[in-house]
Amino acid sequence: MGQINATTCQDCGHHFELSLGGGFLAQVVFCEECGRGEAVFHGGKLLGERDDEPGWSGRCPRCHGRLSLRARARCPRCRSTRLDVDEEPTVLWD
Repeated sequence: MGQINATTCQDCGHHFELSLGGGFLAQVVFCEECGRGEAVFHGGKLLGERDDEPGWSGRCPRCHGRLSLRARARCPRCRSTRLDVDEEPTVLWD
């Protein structure tokens, strides 16, 4: 199940909403360069669970960096990976 959580950057104090996880049709993955999340449609099986795509990656439509299952979310203001993510999601999605 995907979720949206209130998030605060530990470095610059910026508050924003962060999409995480995946649902029946899409999964959020992050860019290794800019750290922004992108919903990737996976056809019913989460990326990385199939034998033919253990190291799945794609291209970020914003900066053309690499979308990766291993990339971490970043602050949209300062690009820090030091984030405080609220444990209780504000939205749940499938």
